[in-house]
Amino acid sequence: MGGEVDLTRPEERRKVHMFGADGVVVLGVPVYYGRVPAVPGLLDGLQGEETPAVLLAVYGNRLIDDALAELSDLCAARGFRPLAAGAFVAPHTFSAKVAMGRPNAGDLAAAAELGRRAAEKLSGPWCAPELPGNRPYRSFQRAPFYPVGDDTCTRCGCCVGACPVEAIHPAAPRATDGEKCIRCLACVRACPAGSRRVEGPAFAATAAHLEEALTKEDKPPELYL
Repeated sequence: MGGEVDLTRPEERRKVHMFGADGVVVLGVPVYYGRVPAVPGLLDGLQGEETPAVLLAVYGNRLIDDALAELSDLCAARGFRPLAAGAFVAPHTFSAKVAMGRPNAGDLAAAAELGRRAAEKLSGPWCAPELPGNRPYRSFQRAPFYPVGDDTCTRCGCCVGACPVEAIHPAAPRATDGEKCIRCLACVRACPAGSRRVEGPAFAATAAHLEEALTKEDKPPELYL
């Protein structure tokens, strides 16, 4: 029987999740600034025993850069053996106009193909796939903006529950801890009142640049086996 571990939840990351050699783990992460998200202890609760792993990186139609290489290294350090990997496109966090409509039917078909070919590979002797990326990884660059709430905030707590890094305190839900915040904008999407948003010239310029640079070509899924 399979199961799911939601690593966006801090309480799940604090638990220990063991996986044996007779199973397969599918591990997916978003790509932030060409890297695995800078969440302290992101995979610390996962422990494999030479467990085969299918690695997935989801990015906003720019580049995956070093994300799959980094994810592979993190998994290997936790007792997992990378079996296969895929890079898939989804709308960019900073602009829904980038990669609008993704994932589409073609993306889902590619994901199914990755699963089928990974299962075939597992039926005999196998080695880890060659993945794109550099070591050392590219430097992590955090955006100079982050979401906050305005005076229409009802203090419902939806943003507090949605934040994967506990950057919003329940007693002060309009504020955001900019050092903890990973700029995922989950709080913005979760806010039923539309109180949370990112504003200012830096964000507007970034969104405009992404829309100009990343809407000319829809990048296809990439499979690594």
